Amino acid sequence: MHSMRVIAVYGSSKTGKTTTVVEIVKELRVRGYSVATIKDVHVNDFAFDAVGKDTWRHWKAGAEVVGLRAPNESILMIKRSVMLDELISHIQCDYLILEGFRGAALPKVLCAKDEKGVEDELQDTAFCISGVVSAQLTVYKGIPVINALLNVAELVDLVERKSLKL
Repeated sequence: MHSMRVIAVYGSSKTGKTTTVVEIVKELRVRGYSVATIKDVHVNDFAFDAVGKDTWRHWKAGAEVVGLRAPNESILMIKRSVMLDELISHIQCDYLILEGFRGAALPKVLCAKDEKGVEDELQDTAFCISGVVSAQLTVYKGIPVINALLNVAELVDLVERKSLKL
């Protein structure tokens, strides 16, 4: 059975989470790994579908899962919120990088705007700090602060060592 390694990148809005995830993914791919991501969205009325479209009509008819296949991408949509473990069970890759999921019991990279944000958001599961604050700090209470845009290799070295093997 193929083993997968996972981390989460968490923090408040506009702290550099997506940039950090993108840089980690790019570096992992350069290193030859297969990579998947899952983003946690906190918008109550968020929907992939549009009212009146064919897939929306499939939902209205009662389908529990709707698939969409196009020439350049495909998607499976489940019309309910799914627990993280269930989503993970459908993924096979070397690394899974989560954006958000601050409550997950996983190794994490904290992204913050400033030192106050680090103080407010830091969890015991954080092995590294990144994001906007990395322009101001290099270490915080023994935890490395790494700028993903400037030092992604160093960050991914940590990800390789600290990620959780599932």
